[in-house]
Amino acid sequence: MKTIGYAIVGTGYFGAELGRILKEAEGTKIAAVLDPVNAQTVAAELGCDVETDLDALYSRDDVDAVIVATPNYLHKEPVIKAAQHGVNVFCEKPIALSYKDCDEMVKACLENGVKFMAGHVMNFFKGVRHAKKLINDGVIGKVLYCHSARNGWEEAQASISWKKIREKSGGHLYHHIHELDCVQFLMGGMPKTVTMTGGNAAHQGDEFGDEDDMLFVNMEYEDSRYAILEWGSAFHWPEHYVLIQGTKGAIRIDMCECGGILK
Repeated sequence: MKTIGYAIVGTGYFGAELGRILKEAEGTKIAAVLDPVNAQTVAAELGCDVETDLDALYSRDDVDAVIVATPNYLHKEPVIKAAQHGVNVFCEKPIALSYKDCDEMVKACLENGVKFMAGHVMNFFKGVRHAKKLINDGVIGKVLYCHSARNGWEEAQASISWKKIREKSGGHLYHHIHELDCVQFLMGGMPKTVTMTGGNAAHQGDEFGDEDDMLFVNMEYEDSRYAILEWGSAFHWPEHYVLIQGTKGAIRIDMCECGGILK
């Protein structure tokens, strides 16, 4: 099996953790990392080089693919430059904060013939895959409704992360786009109409940033099927699950343990 050489752009929590996983994986080698803050520390841990320029990073003979794990608002440039250099791309979600940027990134990868994958991992969870098989096998009949919840409570933080600034993160919908991707996978296809409501119910003030702490998405499909998704940090009863209601039964997937209940 050919050894695939990886670069990592953005070595914060997720970039560094993905690097640790890659280091232990068969057939992979981390060639270099790029990050303006902690590249040296992570490179020493992973046993790889440090690069400070994207063009230099992607021009290396030992780089076949890149993991882009920069903050949400900084995904576009490293993805497009990777495509221009013929480097395959895994980009953390959300791909970008606007449809225009997403479209440009995808087109750049298509035009340059490189593989492009977004970090939508939830559909690979065993519980989700098993639920989809049960649905496809007709065990719960026609799916009528999905309800996902991913919420909890957050206190004031010592410092405001970029994740709490909507202009940089996109807010809860962008942080936790996994559930939207997962529900569309389970329901099959795109909804007819989508409405979203939300607001900042309990976290006003400089110590909280400016993202909404309650967010609700309502999706309606052509054939009288529905989905509701909720996210937020203003919930004192934390939950993380996907509930699927069908004409013959129901499935509830616990997203903390990835197990499920078939009823």
